[in-house]
Amino acid sequence: MKWNANKINSRGSSIIEMLIVLALLLILASWAFPPFNESIKSNRITAQSNEIVAVLKYARSEAIRRDTDVTVTIDPILGGWNAYVADPANEANIETCPPGQLRCTAANESTLSAFPGTTLMFNNRGYLKETSGNNFGNEFNLFLQHENCSGNNQRRHIHISPTGTITSEALSCAREDGWVQTGI
Repeated sequence: MKWNANKINSRGSSIIEMLIVLALLLILASWAFPPFNESIKSNRITAQSNEIVAVLKYARSEAIRRDTDVTVTIDPILGGWNAYVADPANEANIETCPPGQLRCTAANESTLSAFPGTTLMFNNRGYLKETSGNNFGNEFNLFLQHENCSGNNQRRHIHISPTGTITSEALSCAREDGWVQTGI
């Protein structure tokens, strides 16, 4: 039998070969999915933390601008939280908020370490004047985490100093600070 270089024996791929390639792709995708899911949870908590920090900074700036005390209320609710900045003159009528609120926000799929009705008050110099709940001395701490916290950066520590400085840092789900999540 003589081999002919001009004649190429070509055939299509078999169904078995296509199934093997598909199985390999599914295995690779299953390895990539859990880190992607963890990243989504981390990003949600970061966004919620940024929202709380924005509400707090807004209240502080309004206290300075209006030259009066401004109160922020933070409420944990089942599966999430809500927060709002009260209008000192009680005249605000913002489209997305109930009357008397300058700014309001809410989120879900998270747990917030605050007592119901926790309030913070900033004075006309932007200093933290008084707080209810979660205050340790003259400062205020909040912890926010995903309801299914299971990795790094799915938990945030929000700290308000007596001078009104607000900081936020990422934490792992391990509770190195001693906070124990309780039912709300």
